Amino acid sequence: MKPFYFFGLATLILSSCMNEKSFNADADTRIKDSLGLTQMIALREEAMIAKDVALVMPQFADDATWINSQGYFFEGKKELERFHLMFAKNDSLDYYYEIGEPKIRLLDDNSALAYYSWKMFWFKKEHPADTTYKEIGLMTLSAQKENDQWKWVAVTNQHTPWFYGKIEPVQID
Repeated sequence: MKPFYFFGLATLILSSCMNEKSFNADADTRIKDSLGLTQMIALREEAMIAKDVALVMPQFADDATWINSQGYFFEGKKELERFHLMFAKNDSLDYYYEIGEPKIRLLDDNSALAYYSWKMFWFKKEHPADTTYKEIGLMTLSAQKENDQWKWVAVTNQHTPWFYGKIEPVQID
């Protein structure tokens, strides 16, 4: 009975080591995925500041959806592009745009959620020093990975009273 016990223990230790190696591979992939999604968000910020819609549109799936901070629902990549062009091609208003540190939540190997705070301060082009409207909000993005490529599939945007440089979970006491 003792040799069987020893064999069982050795098998358990060996399989634990094997699982640890596969976990490290999974951890490496998760780090790579989190970094890739964070870079997509950084590119989005860059595109918003430069008003370069073409830079950010490849990030969206063809059937992506978007609910903006006023509750309007946009469906399909073409509508999302039209929505973004309203900002970039506005002939009377311009904006200052900034985001906070993204928080990435990998749900599984091919699904993720991303969150980040944003602020968009609007001003008239002829009077840039006068902010006419301040928008602050929280972006929630759902991403799917297909053929090792992440795409945004759904975005929900909501106004918040504060800009969060970093998103932290809160606890109710």
